[in-house]
Amino acid sequence: NPAGFSEGPAIALGAVEARVNLASIFDDTIEIELLRLAQPQINYETKITRDNLRALLANLPSSDAGSESEEAPATDSAKKILLRRVEILGPLLSVTAALGSTQLILPDIILTDIGGANGGASIAAAAEVVIRELLGSIGEANLPSLDQVRQGVEDRAREEVEKIEDQLAEKVEEALGTSVDALSNRLRNLRN
Repeated sequence: NPAGFSEGPAIALGAVEARVNLASIFDDTIEIELLRLAQPQINYETKITRDNLRALLANLPSSDAGSESEEAPATDSAKKILLRRVEILGPLLSVTAALGSTQLILPDIILTDIGGANGGASIAAAAEVVIRELLGSIGEANLPSLDQVRQGVEDRAREEVEKIEDQLAEKVEEALGTSVDALSNRLRNLRN
């Protein structure tokens, strides 16, 4: 997660299956036939003016990164990837906002040919495509309305108040019981 948000991960991958064209491993562009993520956990934290996934996007290196010098030798970090098919199956969304939180399952996301138009994409550019698609799916999700979230917060607050009232009533009864017993004993002692 980016700075300013919880320490937990923004995205926990879940079960991962990858099919890679092994012949492409030593090429400049690694071809990934299939990348399947089953039930990844997306922790979406939203604040008034920003959210963790957009902050994560802003922290990704630009797609121009790594092309500082044409004479620089190619390194593993300069490799590109070509994602033929990305399947994000049953993504579990946890939304955390100031008023409360909720969980739901997003529809499956299927992406094809990431980096195909340009002969490959940097890992950052491919990640950007996937995260933007996740954000689009979150935007289309049937998230609870503010009224529903507010009602949930009110219900939880009401439950907490009831717990405190019960604890207070027990303490008062306990204190009164002890005081009444002490007063009764004093009155008996006065009569004797």
